[in-house]
Amino acid sequence: MITRRFFATFGIAATIATAGTLLPSTTPSAEAYRYNWGAIAYDYNGRVAVTRTNFPTSRSAVNAVKARCGRHCGQFSFYNSCGAVAYRFGYRTRVGHARGYPTRAAASRAARIQAGPGSHVRGWSCTSR
Repeated sequence: MITRRFFATFGIAATIATAGTLLPSTTPSAEAYRYNWGAIAYDYNGRVAVTRTNFPTSRSAVNAVKARCGRHCGQFSFYNSCGAVAYRFGYRTRVGHARGYPTRAAASRAARIQAGPGSHVRGWSCTSR
């Protein structure tokens, strides 16, 4: 009876036997893919700070928005995508945030859905892909 262990062992053995001789490497080098980071900071009073340029690291993007919004602000970062933050003001302020979406419209829609009916987008940002 052929088991999963057999296939796993056979697959690994076949890969090791042919590595570098018959099969070209399909993994890209570290330099082939670049991470472009962005960030959005927000507080519950409606203040928002967003990045408009690409940053090399998540920490540098977050530091840039926290410097503009303040230490009390919440923040989130994203890479090679778009993010947005939406508010719904009323008896209880609701904040919705979205990150990792391919377009501004998709990120904005997701943030509005999270904040609830009657919400509106206060800030958005997209990085290069």
